[in-house]
Amino acid sequence: MTTTFAPSFSRTTSSLLSTTITTTTTTTTTAQPSSSPLTVLVHKGLDGTSDFFPFHDLAKVGGYTKDDVKFPDLIRDGIDGGPVVDLYLSGCHVDDGHGSPAADCPAACNDTALYFGSFETFYNCAALASISYWTKDVGKYHVDAEAERNASALMGGSSLAAFPGRPVMETFAACAVESCATDQLSEPCDPSITSLSANSSTAQILAAMDSFCPELRAEINPDIFGPGVLISYVLQVVFSASLYVFLKIFTFWVSYSQKPEQRRPTSERLVRRLTRIESMLWKDSSALSRTSIAIATTLVEFQEAQCWFVFAVQIASILAIVVNSQEGTFWYEIVVNGAVAFHVSQNGILPMFLVQVCLHNEGIRNWHTFLGFCAEYLLAIVATTQRISFAASFDLFRGQHAVAACGHNPSPRTYCASSAGVDGLTLTFFPHPLMYKLVFLVLDTVAIIALSVDQLAWTLRTHHRTRHWSIGAHGLGRWPDGPLKRHWVRWSTWFWRGLEFAYLVINILYLVSLSKVISGDSFQANRWSYGQIIAMTVWGPVIVKLFSLILSGPPKNGEGLNSGPPRLRIDNVLNRRQNNSTMDDGMSTSSSARWIPAPAPLQQRRLAMPQSPDTDRDVKGDETPTPTPRKLTIRHE
Repeated sequence: MTTTFAPSFSRTTSSLLSTTITTTTTTTTTAQPSSSPLTVLVHKGLDGTSDFFPFHDLAKVGGYTKDDVKFPDLIRDGIDGGPVVDLYLSGCHVDDGHGSPAADCPAACNDTALYFGSFETFYNCAALASISYWTKDVGKYHVDAEAERNASALMGGSSLAAFPGRPVMETFAACAVESCATDQLSEPCDPSITSLSANSSTAQILAAMDSFCPELRAEINPDIFGPGVLISYVLQVVFSASLYVFLKIFTFWVSYSQKPEQRRPTSERLVRRLTRIESMLWKDSSALSRTSIAIATTLVEFQEAQCWFVFAVQIASILAIVVNSQEGTFWYEIVVNGAVAFHVSQNGILPMFLVQVCLHNEGIRNWHTFLGFCAEYLLAIVATTQRISFAASFDLFRGQHAVAACGHNPSPRTYCASSAGVDGLTLTFFPHPLMYKLVFLVLDTVAIIALSVDQLAWTLRTHHRTRHWSIGAHGLGRWPDGPLKRHWVRWSTWFWRGLEFAYLVINILYLVSLSKVISGDSFQANRWSYGQIIAMTVWGPVIVKLFSLILSGPPKNGEGLNSGPPRLRIDNVLNRRQNNSTMDDGMSTSSSARWIPAPAPLQQRRLAMPQSPDTDRDVKGDETPTPTPRKLTIRHE
């Protein structure tokens, strides 16, 4: 699918906005016997030259709207000698002498700074010059009273029939020749344009004007959608969806393998969640325990990694939309880059929503991950409010290549060029941009409210300052005991399951959308840069750690100084749990000889090692009696 972009002008839509002018004028063109009346329609404005608002206008970039017309087509319709000519009140603005703009096309078309100062003025002047040609030189049409009335709002008191078309054509010829030599667009001008001169006939100038606005291929900023960044987007969605599916398969297998437990009364059944490992009669070294800890750890660490990755994406996307005057050689290219940046910003939080819902459904909650997740959601909201200014882009083009023959304005080709696709990509927003808009407005809103309520309720019932608070006999953060509690538990269970499944489906659709972007030229060698290779390796540590935890399990707090997670190694030293003869790798004899702790009692060493009720039940302590600790807390890292 080749991307097409149509600035939002349509005869059907614009006709609703057309303004019929009722002022009567007395000057008309004498109708020739073989001529027909010309119809002139005046519209309020041209939407294609207004600001681009990605949240509302994203469908226009992917070719999802069918009634739009490209700028080159609009110009062809205005000069091709058809019976209907459209004019726009948003063009031909001049100073009325009192500091207010007024529409006066004869004056604007004779001033090159105004003539090429906006697309609407450029189009109006070209259309009026063609009317002069087809009515005066060719005699195909004549201007009747109705056409005069409709066009009078743009004529500044002059007659449409008396509009001087030849000087306007000569001015365009000079501007076109110099523009082709200086605008440095990827497609050169047709020889019919570069050969124009002041002596060229009006018919030759009109023929050259017909091909003046080219169709160009837009280049996507590689920092937004380069090959390495694209792979990183795909890996983010694939890993989050795979982690969810793996989690569900694992919990189903646990439930299936623990079927005898289901014969117990409901109150005695074990809760099959990742945070309920202590209730499962698994040994620390078992495959089930290793897998459970691996999934729980990976969910949290992957979400933390997503927070930083999406934070960078959101900031970069907002800058790409707001600071749109930094890059781009023509209007459509700036629009495409802004649209892609917005699409990535809006949907980059979908994998985060899936993982965050999984964490809450599994009872894994912490504030630093939740706050990071909320920050990305707020940045996505900020991105939806941004828009690309056509005036700012026009100033960009003027700063890049100001053309003296065009009144020191940019080449008209920079703002009238249309799209011939995207270089190296097949841009699409499968299945439709409207779906992602609804997901952001409805599903994300429901999810963020549910997650916030669940996080707050968890805090109220677990924090040491609030867990004893209650309203009457009901504790805060808990569903009140009563006959409805059973229904609440069942409903909440299906609510979280439905939310997880909905985000799984949306993430899969987003993954399909990303995969459809890829074409045969997406991964050419010249597209790979230093930054693209770095971006592709963002998720490597999390993926490698998942398999490491599954295969070897989490580090245990044994006797060695390096035993256990890094946060427990200092605990080994403080509690003298390492063996005297154990020499840590990398520690020299001189450094280890500075302090040698006394050997720990056997009972204390036993408590530091993973124990099982089946294997350690008959182990006896040292002959020297040691006081039994009053409380033993086993932490599951």
